Amino acid sequence: MVSDFMKQFPAFSASLGDSNVRALVAATSKVELPAYRKLIRDRMPVDSIYFLMSGEVSVSVEEGGNQIPLGNIGPGQWLGEISVLSGEMLASSTVTTVTPVTLLRLKHQAFEDLLGRNEVLAKSFLSQLIGIMSDRLRVSLNAGSVAVTAADVEAPPKRVGLLWALFGGSGG
Repeated sequence: MVSDFMKQFPAFSASLGDSNVRALVAATSKVELPAYRKLIRDRMPVDSIYFLMSGEVSVSVEEGGNQIPLGNIGPGQWLGEISVLSGEMLASSTVTTVTPVTLLRLKHQAFEDLLGRNEVLAKSFLSQLIGIMSDRLRVSLNAGSVAVTAADVEAPPKRVGLLWALFGGSGG
C-alpha cells in the first residue's frame, strides 16, 4: 500500500520521505466501498481523514432540504480534513461513492498522535492541508459560489481545532 500511496500522492510523499510515508500508511486502515454508498454525511460527526486511492466520489452540500452538487473527485484527493481542522468533528459536505472506491482511513486521534510525535509529518500535513483549502477556495470563488461579507471577515476566530492547537493566538 505504501507504493500505491506514493503514486497517488506524489508531492505529499516527496515532502514526507520514505520512512514518514511508511509511518503514515501504517497508521491507516484500508476501506473498500461499493458504488452509491454515503461515506460522509453533511453536518454529521466525522472521526477520520480519508485518502482516496481509487474510484470516484461525488461531493454535495445540503441547503434548505436540497442537495447541491459541488463536483466529483478521484484518486489522490483527501476527504474529511475540514472536520479535524475546524475542531467541530462535523462534516462540511456529503460524500457519496460514484464507483467502487478504495480509501485509506486515518482516524483523527492517530492523525494528532502522528503530528505530535513527528515534526516533519506535522509540517508536511499542514502544508498540504493549506494547499488543499486554498485550491478549493479559489475554485469556489472563481465559480462565483462563495459570497464573502464583512461579517465573515470581522467574525472572531474559533479557538478550537488543529490550527489553534498548533499556533494558538499567534496566528501561525
